[in-house]
Amino acid sequence: MENNELISIVITTYKRSNRIGFAIESAINQTYRNIEVVVVDDNASIIGEREKTEKIVGKYKNVKFIKNTQNLGGAESRNVGARAAKGKLISFLDDDDQYLPDRIEKLYRLYCKNKSKKLGLVYCSCFAVNGRGDILGEYIHTKSGMPIYKQMLGCIAGTSMWLIPKEALMDVGGFDLVPSKQDSTVILKLLVAGYCIIGTSDRLVLYLEHDKNDKASSISGIKPSNIEGILKYRELCRRYYDMLENENQIDDVECNFSRQLVTLYIANKKRKNAIVELNNILRRRPFCKAAITSIVKVVFPNLYRKRLGVK
Repeated sequence: MENNELISIVITTYKRSNRIGFAIESAINQTYRNIEVVVVDDNASIIGEREKTEKIVGKYKNVKFIKNTQNLGGAESRNVGARAAKGKLISFLDDDDQYLPDRIEKLYRLYCKNKSKKLGLVYCSCFAVNGRGDILGEYIHTKSGMPIYKQMLGCIAGTSMWLIPKEALMDVGGFDLVPSKQDSTVILKLLVAGYCIIGTSDRLVLYLEHDKNDKASSISGIKPSNIEGILKYRELCRRYYDMLENENQIDDVECNFSRQLVTLYIANKKRKNAIVELNNILRRRPFCKAAITSIVKVVFPNLYRKRLGVK
């Protein structure tokens, strides 16, 4: 196909010298050839990890390597990569995921087909794989237009699935410096700013599902930082409840946030906070499944923590 636009593939990495090579290989071996690859290393404080990562990246010509002078976290590292990107379009890739060979080509075609609109994001679906590359399942993402309600209920697509115009990303201020829900926050900011999104069911990414025993492998989980991330994202959503269609949608979103927070609060031995969130659910949806499961967690917190494997 004709390669018109330069597309920047931004890979941020932290404690993943054992995986980063696979991510880079999948980026440089795209059927779409007009690309640049930017690797942002956030291992400033990890002895030996930066050296390992730099040695791996050094094997590849024309890969731009940016070394953060201090640990900035995933959000700001993506901002660093986005600011350094020369392409009008940016494609993010997590250091433990991989692109299929035609991933950029297909998303670029989708972008070209729809770029007459105020387009803020095109994205794909993905296969879930284990560390050996075995396919465990798939995540199909096809929501298009301006699905603000659906985005508030759950992240439409993770960053490894994105192709985003740099101008749109900069227009909404890039990634917020939050400990989690970073991808959710950007998508919501795009939607409320009037940008539309386009999704495809084509599975074009291998998304690594980490072993549940690998506590340091993912930003998702039950850490206190996840509580902070959800609280900040709920605060952002609440600013735009007037853009939802009715009170029922607001109740759905609120109950979904409270359901997540009950789980996290119980896991982190914050039962009083969990009760507050349970009451929020009971006020809005007293007979829903989330209410029942949350009651069980609040009444039997020790049993639930034992089930999670949390002391």
